[in-house]
Amino acid sequence: MTRTGKVFVTGATGLIGGQVLARLLSARPVLRAYVLVRDPARWLSHASRLGIDPARVVPVRGDLRLPGLGLDRATRDRITQRLDAVVHAAAATSFSQRIEDARGVNVAGTRRVLALASEARRPVRFAFVSTAFVAGRRTGRIAEMDGGARLGWVNAYEQSKAEAEAVVTDAAPDRVIFRPSTVVCDGPDGQVSQYNAVHRALRLCWHGRAPMLPSAPGATVDVVTADYVADAIAALALRDDVRNRTIHLCAGTASLPLDELVTICWRVWSRDEAWRRRTVEPPALATLETYRLFERSVLDTADEGLRRVVGSLSHFAPQLALPKTFDTATADALLGRAALPVRSYWPRLVEHLAATGWSARRMRRAA
Repeated sequence: MTRTGKVFVTGATGLIGGQVLARLLSARPVLRAYVLVRDPARWLSHASRLGIDPARVVPVRGDLRLPGLGLDRATRDRITQRLDAVVHAAAATSFSQRIEDARGVNVAGTRRVLALASEARRPVRFAFVSTAFVAGRRTGRIAEMDGGARLGWVNAYEQSKAEAEAVVTDAAPDRVIFRPSTVVCDGPDGQVSQYNAVHRALRLCWHGRAPMLPSAPGATVDVVTADYVADAIAALALRDDVRNRTIHLCAGTASLPLDELVTICWRVWSRDEAWRRRTVEPPALATLETYRLFERSVLDTADEGLRRVVGSLSHFAPQLALPKTFDTATADALLGRAALPVRSYWPRLVEHLAATGWSARRMRRAA
């Protein structure tokens, strides 16, 4: 099927959604888009940075949390006329959120986007951006159709995205589900334009505020670059040969062992004489059981600062002790390439973070 009508995009002001849209428009000169935004002025600024022609995109004010996405009947009719595809990239991504809050956006919001797609006058491709970590507490090799329900999840974000995938599978007869792992930088140069839990954990390590991390034999860190994920989604989202497929966008076997990751960080940061003089010790790597004992002792006896540190890591760090390898065979074959090995850009990433002082504003100036 040639998809040359309209695409409806959520999350277009986010790190991935906007880049996907820019690539879709560039590859398909006749394609037009509607984007769901809470702040049209912010969207216009973001679109300008991405080089998107504003004449080809109509921003519509709405919100995933509102009934009907906050769209009136006339707007819904305009969107669904000649609608070919939906790219649903918006999500509540905080690892520390309550499950009720995560479901309010990631599950209920997905249902609302699906409802809009169901009003289209012809079959619609529904491309859903999920996360590889719907695998939750599973370990070992993770196939693309695997979920994590049997063993549970580490945080509410993982659980809510797994529940949203089930909603998409039930409601969308023509769908593709993308499961990226954690995006840590824009591209192979290591530049960072959006923070997440990985960057905050690295900052704690740089300050010597993370004395221990959970680990296990074979533990690796699977992360990817934004340009790889955006390229992949834009290339595959509208292709007919991915209908009803689930696709891992992950480093897979090119993930970085956790102990090597820590070693690289200390080697790079030690080039700074001032940091080296502080004699910051790398975190000890312990079993999850030992780490839980450490957490409890900190919460019972330590200073407020360390309690905040341990609390911030509690929704993310346990994944480090649940070693898994995401199968990327489908993505590699469809794209004709694999994600970059993490070790190929990790030194530049941690160097960039330290050089910019983990400041988003300074990061943008340095980019």
